[in-house]
Amino acid sequence: MFFIFKLNVEEVALRLKQARDDKKLTTAEVAKNTGLSSGNISSWENGKFLPSATALYLLSNQYGITVDWILKGDITAPMPAQKVEAIIDPDLKMMIDVLQNLMLSGDPDLRGWAKVQFKRAFGEQAAAIEEKNNTTTASDDTTN
Repeated sequence: MFFIFKLNVEEVALRLKQARDDKKLTTAEVAKNTGLSSGNISSWENGKFLPSATALYLLSNQYGITVDWILKGDITAPMPAQKVEAIIDPDLKMMIDVLQNLMLSGDPDLRGWAKVQFKRAFGEQAAAIEEKNNTTTASDDTTN
């Protein structure tokens, strides 16, 4: 069985523009952070054409939203951006912003360096959290 839905290009364009505006970013900043061209970003936001799957993935990570929300307006899971916006501690927010920019830089060497440095600095804490998350996921799987 196939389900076909027609995307409303204007609504996708509005959601892309809204997401960028919510983060107070220019198209040039988004282009720099994602490796996408500012011309394409502008064209998508003006409804000229739809972004590719790769572009949707990069934009959703940049804005802290889901691809489903970009395409359909669906909010089916908590948005990472909402968690970041709820952070009151300015130092913690700054650290999260720095890590996010490093990971979204589009430079695989910089991304790899950031991961190594993060593991060096926070290896034990990260492992404990990962173990806790794996335990929670495993218990969720057994209850379903």
